[in-house]
Amino acid sequence: MFESRQRTLVTEKILGHGSAERSAQGRAPCVVAIHGFGGTAAELMPLVDCVAQAGFAVDAALLPGHGTSAIDLQDRTFDDWVEATRQRVRSAVRDHGRVVLLGFSLGSLVAMQIASERPPGIAGLVLLGNAVTLRPSSSVLMAIVAWTGWKVPDLYLLKPRPGDLVDPSLMGSLVTYDRHPLRASLEVYLAGPRARAGAGLIECPTLVLHGRRDQVCSWKNALWVADHVGTRDVSVRIFERSGHVLACDAERSEVGREVVTFLSRLG
Repeated sequence: MFESRQRTLVTEKILGHGSAERSAQGRAPCVVAIHGFGGTAAELMPLVDCVAQAGFAVDAALLPGHGTSAIDLQDRTFDDWVEATRQRVRSAVRDHGRVVLLGFSLGSLVAMQIASERPPGIAGLVLLGNAVTLRPSSSVLMAIVAWTGWKVPDLYLLKPRPGDLVDPSLMGSLVTYDRHPLRASLEVYLAGPRARAGAGLIECPTLVLHGRRDQVCSWKNALWVADHVGTRDVSVRIFERSGHVLACDAERSEVGREVVTFLSRLG
């Protein structure tokens, strides 16, 4: 169901309860964590908490247009999200020397873009539920819009639930908008080909994690990334009992262990 801007001003709400951002002091490499479209760092909270408890520095901040109103997100672009993250990376490199980019969904595309630019200080890349392609349920409308050049109206698509989880026990902790702004959604779709085109330029050690039961982005995306990144220092793990929001789903403890092991190797 679509709603107009006027209706959104009256009816929209932020779903879930909890922290939308997270930062922690610690040792290098600092983990710059990048959340998904319409969401917040709450989607990554069990994971970034695990990373912080292991003693690593964490910067999990909001992307532009997030955490306030879906209207603020409508006209944000992929370049906005990338540039905001570049600034965070520069700051983290200045403070800690080395950075690992950790991106979920939309955040995976942002992380891949920055990693492909090979800025100083990037020690590694972690991708969760990467969005180099979207399942047809999410992409068909955007593909039609992109192909026709149709001017996207200021409309908002209501979400059926806060996130794609197999284990719903943390559903209430996903702090997210209750709708997707269509123009910004097109930015996510168009960022997929851009990330795919730059994958071969990624030379840092890379860890790719995905849920087999992901209903937003196929688990086969993980295999594609592993085959196309420029580095041969790449590991993949598919979690059999998890959906899209991998860091909050049934195997979240294992996800945390995988990431901490990766960081410890780089440290």
